[in-house]
Amino acid sequence: MIGEIKQGNIKLSYLNDFDIYVIDYAGTITFDKGLSNMDIIENELRELSFNKVYLKIIFDLSNTIWENRETHDALSKIARKIFNPHNFDFVIYTAILNNEIFGPTFENEHWFINKDDAIKWLVEKT
Repeated sequence: MIGEIKQGNIKLSYLNDFDIYVIDYAGTITFDKGLSNMDIIENELRELSFNKVYLKIIFDLSNTIWENRETHDALSKIARKIFNPHNFDFVIYTAILNNEIFGPTFENEHWFINKDDAIKWLVEKT
């Protein structure tokens, strides 16, 4: 499938052994950059989901630097609308990798500090 695609702050790779896509979201994120990245990610997900019932994704925020708290909060609110599971014809299971938060947020989303734990959770999803 895909090897590795890099656009802006986004590096997309594929863990073939687990059928998991990794979106590495490293670098400094401004509001404009974040909006642009969301367009890229949404288009990639729709393309990757062709003929699939579900996608498993690790969204790695462990090396993300937000311009400020307001930027983070505004982009998060927009992302929740764009990536709402009801907007897609497939299921997205998302493991969010970060440095501070651990635990479930929704049935199809969970926050992790450790990548191996994220992979394990995603593997169990289907």
